[in-house]
Amino acid sequence: MSDQTFTQYLLDVQDAARGPQRPPGHDYAHILSAVAVSMKLTASLVSRGPLALSGASRSAGEPGTLQRGLRRLATRTLLERVAGIGRLAAVSIAGDPSIHQISAGLDARYLLLAEALHGSGGLYENQTVGLAFSILERLGGGPCGEADFMQPETRQVCAGIGLYGPSTMLVLTTGHGVDGFTLDRDVGNFVLTHPQMTIPTSSGSFAINPSEARHWPAPTKRYVDECLRGSDGPRGRDFTMRWNASAVIGAFRVLVNGGLFMAPDTGRRVGLWGMPLMHNAAPLAFLAEQAGGAATTGGERILDLVPLSLTQRIPIFFGAVEEVRRIERYVDEHARGLDEGQSYPLFHHRTLFIEP
Repeated sequence: MSDQTFTQYLLDVQDAARGPQRPPGHDYAHILSAVAVSMKLTASLVSRGPLALSGASRSAGEPGTLQRGLRRLATRTLLERVAGIGRLAAVSIAGDPSIHQISAGLDARYLLLAEALHGSGGLYENQTVGLAFSILERLGGGPCGEADFMQPETRQVCAGIGLYGPSTMLVLTTGHGVDGFTLDRDVGNFVLTHPQMTIPTSSGSFAINPSEARHWPAPTKRYVDECLRGSDGPRGRDFTMRWNASAVIGAFRVLVNGGLFMAPDTGRRVGLWGMPLMHNAAPLAFLAEQAGGAATTGGERILDLVPLSLTQRIPIFFGAVEEVRRIERYVDEHARGLDEGQSYPLFHHRTLFIEP
């Protein structure tokens, strides 16, 4: 039997949406198709790097120039592909306060949230970048405003990530598990290569930004300390710490290798702390749970949150259930003072490493 293409997958999604348990019109396959097409076009842009920019921008040679230029092109590509979809009411783009109105028709039942080029800061170093998106079912009618997007994250009907690297991948859930597709450039279609992905329950890896170690809260320091003490520490086995400054790459690693991705609350509110709830954390949490994992702020399940604004940012821990529950336990024990007096040897010095 030949591999299933994304087109065939969308037909299955559409058939399921029209089943007896779904109301008429509950169909977002056209939106997913547009996202996939925008990914193909964006993959071509990313592969060209500075060559995708105009002469003046290309010759600037600054990291921010490439980042801003390709991010704008990726966002414009996505908006152009979804324009005119009758079932899509509006789009919210990460970092853009505007609501992009698409359709005001009676069939406009859906809202799309997306970050078209996540981790674009790594483009100057030719690193993998990605996409994060989520689809919500709309509650009202007429022109859309920010209030239409302020829904419990459990109302997501679909979420996914994309990766632009050595291969272009689309990973998504429609609420029935997680499937991964790889772009076959020879035929111009995504092909199912990772069916029903599940997060491995046992893993010796975790991801966190070590440059902010001095600002980590005590439960995070405790977790990292125990992992890095390896087989001689309380965990009794060795761990590997990784960091790519990308939640999308971190999410994919968790999906294929297990472990835990952490972006804790450092207590600092300067710059871009934490993770955008609606455009990043919520779709990643949906993927994690559909793949048998979990996602939390440390104290609350992320899918239980009701956003307060389109720009709201939160701490996030997502990955294997066992590791997520461990960090939640450490947070709870710290709140109750049960970890008072505990020592974290790796943090007695200015770095993560003990001097000999």
